[in-house]
Amino acid sequence: MYRKTFLESLFLVLLMAVLGFALPPCDPPTIQAEVVRVIDGDTIEVKIISILRPVTGITTDANYRVRYIGVDAPEVNEAGHEEATVINKLLVEGRTVWLELDETLFDHYGRLLAYVYLDQNGHFMVNLALVTSTLFRASIFDNTPRYNDCFVNADNCSACIQCVWASQAINFVGKVVTVCGTVKSVYRTDYNRIFLNFERPYPNQLFTVMVEEDYAAYFDRAFGYRWENKLIEQWVCISGAVTLYRGVPQITPTSPDQICSDALKVACPAGCR
Repeated sequence: MYRKTFLESLFLVLLMAVLGFALPPCDPPTIQAEVVRVIDGDTIEVKIISILRPVTGITTDANYRVRYIGVDAPEVNEAGHEEATVINKLLVEGRTVWLELDETLFDHYGRLLAYVYLDQNGHFMVNLALVTSTLFRASIFDNTPRYNDCFVNADNCSACIQCVWASQAINFVGKVVTVCGTVKSVYRTDYNRIFLNFERPYPNQLFTVMVEEDYAAYFDRAFGYRWENKLIEQWVCISGAVTLYRGVPQITPTSPDQICSDALKVACPAGCR
């Protein structure tokens, strides 16, 4: 339930955030395709429907694996892989898309390198939308330079993140934000469910972060076992959908990428410090 709420809310954030970044391409995309399969967060399989201008090595009615230019998604067995794949599916699964190519057509795995759009005029670039999420990172290659600056700016943009203090979190229930504050107490159950209590110790906390046991191992691998103990009396920020549990606002993160603190050696965005 928590993961579904987070992904649905994050999807809406992506749709809004991309409006600030997705620029019309140098030329409108020239290849129309149908998405046959979403492989992971940054790779899909498409069937080419039509090609406006002939391209050597690409034919219609043929299937190609397409690697999104400029995007790096978590790999299999990495934290966030499942969530990144689901987000990619929300955007493109079963849809008609339009492809724009750059200087290099294929990578060393034989995948077609492309900028993927949801409209034929090239106003909504999937690659750029994904990079605005903390689950994805910009991946810059010299042989596909056309929108490198856009990807870097999207990846580093702290203005895309709405930061609120833990004492204000109650006002943002149902929204995806970054909540920041001082951790006053922590607790890990025998079955590895982890709680971080902000501004006041439990049971009088103003905000709670709860890492469910299904995801605790991801955080332990990223930060070390009992990492939560490092956060007592430390400034911590957590990104995600705010929900309400017994009157207390909370976020239930599923990926270590959602949390930052100097105590974890993960810098928080400038506007959240």
